[in-house]
Amino acid sequence: MQLLRWCGYCRLDGGKCGGGADNESLHRVYRAFTLALTIAYLLQECVYAYQERHDMDKVARVMFLLLCHITSIAKQLVFYLDADRVEHLVTGLDDPLYNQQAGGARRLLEATATWASRFVRMYSGCAVVTCTLWIIFPVIYHLRGQQVEFPFWIGVDYSNSHWFAAVLLYSYYVTTLVGIANTTMDAFMATVLNQCKTQLTILRLNFKSLPERAAAAAGAGAVCRARHDAALMTALLQCLAHYKHIVDTAGLLQRIFGTAILIQFAIGGWILCMAAYKIVSLSMLSIEFASMVLFTSCILTELFLYCYYGNEVTVESNRLVESIYSMEWVETGVRFKRALLIVMERAKRPLRPAAGLIIPLSLDTFVKIIKSSYTFYAVLRQTK
Repeated sequence: MQLLRWCGYCRLDGGKCGGGADNESLHRVYRAFTLALTIAYLLQECVYAYQERHDMDKVARVMFLLLCHITSIAKQLVFYLDADRVEHLVTGLDDPLYNQQAGGARRLLEATATWASRFVRMYSGCAVVTCTLWIIFPVIYHLRGQQVEFPFWIGVDYSNSHWFAAVLLYSYYVTTLVGIANTTMDAFMATVLNQCKTQLTILRLNFKSLPERAAAAAGAGAVCRARHDAALMTALLQCLAHYKHIVDTAGLLQRIFGTAILIQFAIGGWILCMAAYKIVSLSMLSIEFASMVLFTSCILTELFLYCYYGNEVTVESNRLVESIYSMEWVETGVRFKRALLIVMERAKRPLRPAAGLIIPLSLDTFVKIIKSSYTFYAVLRQTK
């Protein structure tokens, strides 16, 4: 989240960042500036695409970036307009139920946190490298005295070095800002899904060991059965509270970002199509080819993240009933068995994260997007 605050996509957390009202006001201005800047750049790309609508090569050159910026702005608007619920989602991850240390929970949580930290650095770093490669070949062409055409409308003559440098820096700043923020937003949502998956794993382990933990809490050689039954019900209620919190987190993520992810899926196939159309015309030894390969890898990773971790949440949720049944419930009391039966009936309905309540986040969805992208590309090549 700190990286998104630096990029101006997420508001400051006054309780943790400090700095008072002045810093918050300045950051609000900065957030409005970044939103206006990315929208302005998108409009410039739209004007360029309209002006060059009869040249398919130029249209393809701008469209994969234009579509990518549309999906980024959709997510940016969510962070901008729904900041309260986003903050509530982040705060919910600090709940004590999500930070258990007993058994293997600590190891699982540390592994999840380590993955999230490493992945966001690698993913955003890939975006920075891609944007950096994009500015190399315009500089080379300009130094050679060749004409350089940027894939967005500018309205000024940038043939002289000063205007060229200004336009180049402007393009690099916006594309890099969008690249870093977009990949970080994707990593954030994937991390929340991964956290839900990890919490379901911890919950399954807690269910399996519930009778043993209740016996330990009741104490060895407990005088009466009632003490042990009370410990069993207390542990079961804690597991139910944990499960409810996981369901609430997954549901809140879907309500906040479901529409943005749906837009991502709807446009993702076209982005890959346009990128493929552009990449086949490039020399494999050129810098532009390397940059396009990195860009395509980022888009594929973006789509795969949602589908993979959404699928993992569903799979882990499906295994919950099996874990509940695997506990040593035979020797427990009738009251506990009845409660356990109700819990198992609820657990039969697994969590199924979806984009806009329509498209499930699953590996099947990822394969369908890739297939549709290839279909778009094949039709585009035939109609060229």
